Amino acid sequence: MEQNQNSSLFSLNLDAQNSYTLRSTASWAKVLGVVSLIIAGLCIVFGIIMQQAISNAGSDFDSYRYRSSGLSASNLGTMGLAIYVIMGLLYGVSGIFALNAGNKINAGLKTNNMETLNAGFAGARNFFAFWAILMIIFLLLMLIGVLGSLGNM
Repeated sequence: MEQNQNSSLFSLNLDAQNSYTLRSTASWAKVLGVVSLIIAGLCIVFGIIMQQAISNAGSDFDSYRYRSSGLSASNLGTMGLAIYVIMGLLYGVSGIFALNAGNKINAGLKTNNMETLNAGFAGARNFFAFWAILMIIFLLLMLIGVLGSLGNM
């Protein structure tokens, strides 16, 4: 009985509405992937530009206040560059996951290949898992920041 239920679960057929919804979802995943890759590139380029601008304007940033804290314009520029590169890499990885999912779901629907469709769903799962982990890390960092600021009161 259980084997029969499992085989019927894996032999699902998509009706026209589900096929349309999956194609539309795949298209949006590809758009999201391309936009994420563009944002990734812009983050890295912007980080490089900001690092150069801060380093070139070093005399303005190397005031007494920054020197007493151990920060120089070069250090600030390098920290900014590192932050933007990390952001760019995160968006790039996310974009690759989304683009991969969209392409594979589309290919699976066009060729009626269940393995390719399943690979597309796995790519979508990776995309959502990636962002879920990032959001959890972001919430933890915010909590640490709030607790740290309350400890300084």
